[in-house]
Amino acid sequence: MREGSLAFSPMLLVSDMATCLRQALVDEYAPLPDLGNLPPLPVANDEDPAARPETTQDRYDEYFRVRRTQHQNTLAYSILVGFRDVLDNLRSARSSLAPTQWHALAAGIHCTLNLLLPAERRSHYHYSPLAHADSAPDPDLRWILGHRAFFVLTQCVIIGLRGFVDAAKRAAWHDAVTALTYGTTMLATSEACLRFTADFPPDDYRRTVRPAMPAEFSGLASADHACLVTLLRAVGPSLQAMPPEFSEHREALRAALHSVYSAHQGICARFDGDRGPSLRMAPGNATPATTVLTRLARSRSRLLES
Repeated sequence: MREGSLAFSPMLLVSDMATCLRQALVDEYAPLPDLGNLPPLPVANDEDPAARPETTQDRYDEYFRVRRTQHQNTLAYSILVGFRDVLDNLRSARSSLAPTQWHALAAGIHCTLNLLLPAERRSHYHYSPLAHADSAPDPDLRWILGHRAFFVLTQCVIIGLRGFVDAAKRAAWHDAVTALTYGTTMLATSEACLRFTADFPPDDYRRTVRPAMPAEFSGLASADHACLVTLLRAVGPSLQAMPPEFSEHREALRAALHSVYSAHQGICARFDGDRGPSLRMAPGNATPATTVLTRLARSRSRLLES
């Protein structure tokens, strides 16, 4: 898999907006793209949600204001919307992200925006400090925007890992490493995005965020996460088949996956998940949410050992 084969094929307007957004990552005074100029995606051929019983996924998407469609430009649009919203929020409201966390978030966004551009317009990321903002964040808005960007990043992880598995089947190991490196980078960016998502006082979570979420509600039960877990089962054997000279890339993926789950556990504990049950648990189940996450992290990590 050559680097170019990871690229998407969006319309020219999308590429121009990706260039604009990429510049805004390193220049806090650069304008953000006006996504209102994007033509709407046609949804006429999508399944009518009213034609079937409501599912947990439907309630999940409704809460996060997500509409799923199979149009070919959906991912490109989602990348622009998800990442622009995060950057706009960080420009307008303060954040406690450490420089290393901001670097991981911005570098991963830059890497993915490059995939919306022709090869001659791609560039390397040059670190620029996070823009300073004085206003307190709106916890509900940051929670929603962060999750929406996390959904996009999960899709990007899936793209990288699928490319890895496909190339590994052909024993095209250099192509496989290119795809695996992208997937690993997106996991690191996902960890930073999780920290952004929960970057507000715990009291705000207790007061407004949690009460607004439905019962038995968790991102671990989302369609995106389920797809990723299924893919991890295929990634494990491919990792084991990698030649020894690529072992560092195998270990990097395992470390990145562990870090994402560790970040989730830490955020959960910060929001009282070490004392109360997960929203995904049925009423009456007293198992602390952090305990559930620890078990899940172990089981997911084992998928990469098989």
